[in-house]
Amino acid sequence: MWGRWLAVFGITGAAAGILWWLAAPTGAFYGDGKDYIEWFPRDAVLALLLTLAGVGAGLLALWTRRRRRRNGDGTVVPEGVLVLVLAVGGLAGSVLAWRMGVFAGDLFGSPPSPMENPSMVFSLRSGPVLVLWPLASVLVLFLRSLYSYAFLPAALDHEVGSSR
Repeated sequence: MWGRWLAVFGITGAAAGILWWLAAPTGAFYGDGKDYIEWFPRDAVLALLLTLAGVGAGLLALWTRRRRRRNGDGTVVPEGVLVLVLAVGGLAGSVLAWRMGVFAGDLFGSPPSPMENPSMVFSLRSGPVLVLWPLASVLVLFLRSLYSYAFLPAALDHEVGSSR
């Protein structure tokens, strides 16, 4: 099971990095990196991709957990372990996306002709963007738990009563 999650985070992170390089200003298709006004949208594209990946990972974790409970396949992963896996895996996927995008920019991109500063090449200017993937995936789990505590108290009482 852990190998599958590692593969999901790795493949999604690599794909997000390549998409970031393709879609962002100063990436593959438009912008040249000389104008500092293009740096914020470049980071915003990565932020959007990482948030979408985090929401997708959280939904996938919930779907997998629900399917395992319904089918009775193996043991269900405790909530705390699932949060830890999504947080650490999401952070690893974010770093992989960032490095893959920068690698694609270095490999296929051309630096601006009069480059006064190395920050003009395709890079990430805002480091906190990297925590959006783990935050989004854990937020999905939190909202699901909040929903089940607020609107499904009978199901919760049944689960608590059966464990006694």
